[in-house]
Amino acid sequence: MNEASSKFVDNLAMDKLLKEKLKKVNHSPKHSMFVPAEGLFSNINNILNVARVNYYSDNSNHRCIEIPSFEITTHYSENNTIHIYNYPSVNAERNLLFVHGLFDDNILNYEYLFKLLNGLNINVYFMTMPYHFNRKPKSSLFSGEFFLSADIFRTQSAFKQAVLDIDASLQFIRNENSFPNILAGFSMGGCVALRHYLLSKQEIPTFLINPVTDFCEVLWDSPLFVTIGKDLINSGYDVEKCKKFFVEMDPSNFLDDSFKSEKIAMVYSKYDQVINEKKYKKFINKTGIRNTYAYHSGHLNVLRVPKLAKDITEFIEKVI
Repeated sequence: MNEASSKFVDNLAMDKLLKEKLKKVNHSPKHSMFVPAEGLFSNINNILNVARVNYYSDNSNHRCIEIPSFEITTHYSENNTIHIYNYPSVNAERNLLFVHGLFDDNILNYEYLFKLLNGLNINVYFMTMPYHFNRKPKSSLFSGEFFLSADIFRTQSAFKQAVLDIDASLQFIRNENSFPNILAGFSMGGCVALRHYLLSKQEIPTFLINPVTDFCEVLWDSPLFVTIGKDLINSGYDVEKCKKFFVEMDPSNFLDDSFKSEKIAMVYSKYDQVINEKKYKKFINKTGIRNTYAYHSGHLNVLRVPKLAKDITEFIEKVI
């Protein structure tokens, strides 16, 4: 795709998010309704209660399903239910669980990709992350506001919940059919998917699209998070203080010699304005991932690259 237009789309989207949403709110860990968490992922063996699964509507091109989250937040009841949107393939052979990006509120951004994947015999299940879409609390101004903010204790809880929600969603999918499963995540959804990959003994094939791989660094140096950084500084938290709370969330802290790259793939955008291309290359060099694809696109319009569905499919065929 054209470099100038790709960069323009990214910068326009960030400017819109900052002006219309992020600059209108501020948060702080002071007086948070959440408490600092230790052993964030010490208990992750949960079993989905299929009796609580609810098919609440049908659409011409997708099904809508509610399943209970494994992580209950007493303060925000709307957030306790995971909403899954299933885009079924007529001649399905595989399932793909897709985790969206931060602050996302429009599923239409993904439907072009899902249509292509359906045509390649892949069932798509779109999982809503905590505090996004239908899970946005009434007290929240916009989708994802409470997922990542200067209220770092709530952010800890949200990130843990997102990882556990992947487990719940996969259990639901396995109960539906016996097709092989793959996990995919875009941007912050890629960060959550990568953390799940590391926690689940690197067993489920995972496809990352412009992922956040170094959570704490991106929080402080991406132009999208400048208002969150200011809120943290005003609350007395600098980079080093934040690292102590984000250590279990940040995938970059768990990329050691035990990392296996055979079941993971990654697409990154050369014209990305949200995450610097150098971060993607640093991650690739550190992990030795061979299944990598560099697209001439920006952070957002990567989802419109026709080749993306083909690369996902070829990766699935290679690992399953």
